[in-house]
Amino acid sequence: MDALLPALILLATATTGHAQPAQTPASAAPEDWVLTVVPDQKATLALVEFTSGISLAARCVDDAYDLLITGLPEAPQRATTRDLGLAVGDDDVTRRTIWTVGEDRTTAFSRIPAMVARRLAKGGKLQIVAQGPDDRRYRYVMDINPSSTAIEQTLTACGRPLVDPRDSLTEGEGQDGLPTPFTWERLPNPDFSTQALDAGEGYAALSCMPQQDGRLSECRIESEWPRRLGIGRAALRSMGRARLRQITTGDGSEPRFDNRVVAFAITFKVK
Repeated sequence: MDALLPALILLATATTGHAQPAQTPASAAPEDWVLTVVPDQKATLALVEFTSGISLAARCVDDAYDLLITGLPEAPQRATTRDLGLAVGDDDVTRRTIWTVGEDRTTAFSRIPAMVARRLAKGGKLQIVAQGPDDRRYRYVMDINPSSTAIEQTLTACGRPLVDPRDSLTEGEGQDGLPTPFTWERLPNPDFSTQALDAGEGYAALSCMPQQDGRLSECRIESEWPRRLGIGRAALRSMGRARLRQITTGDGSEPRFDNRVVAFAITFKVK
C-alpha cells in the first residue's frame, strides 16, 4: 500500500489524455471512485478516471484537503488560475468554478475543494467545460456513480462534513476578491509571516457569513497555498477588522447580509 499511494497521487497530478474540442460522449456505464487509505502517510484518496482522459481526485493528505482535475487542455502560459464550467447530476447549466493551475498545466486544484467534492459525491451526469490554449472551449460529458462513502472518507479524514448546509447559501467560488454584489468597506490586512512572503506569492480561500453591520463571522479556511506557512491562519485573523459595505440596489433598497455565505480568496505577490 505504501507504494500504491504515490503512484495514485502521481496519476492524479499527471497528464492522462489529450483533450478534444466540442463534446466528449458520455461513457456507456458510470465510473466508480477508487478509494485508497494509507494510515502511515496520513493519506486518504478517492480517484476516478474517464475514457475522455479526465481524472478526478479527492484527497486528504496530512490534514490538507484537495480536489483536483487532470487531463484538461493546457492552461495559458502565465495563468495562475482558470475558470471551469461544472455541472453535476440534474444541473443542465454549467456553473463557473475557480481553480488554481498546477505545475503540470493540464492539472487544476479547486479553490473550494470540500464544497466541490460534496457536489461530485451526488453522482450522475458530470459536465466540465474548459478553455484551451487555442481559445476553443472543450466540453466533457461523463457519467459518475454516486460516491457518498468514498468522498465521505476523504472529507472525514480532514475533519470536513459530507453534508454542510452552508453550501446552499454560498456565493462565490474562491475567486480573487469578493463576488458581486459584495464589496469591502474596510479591506482585510493579513500579517503574513516572513516564511510566507519568502515564497513570493500565495493565497488563502475563505468562506464567511456576513452580518448586517458588515462584520464577517464563522469564517473557515477552504484552501491555501503554499501550505504550512500560516497563510490561511493570517487571512483568518484579518477578518476581525474587515468590513463589508452595504450596497444600495437600483430601487434604493439594501440587500440583507444575513443568512448568506461568501467565498473569496486573499492573495499576495511579492514584487
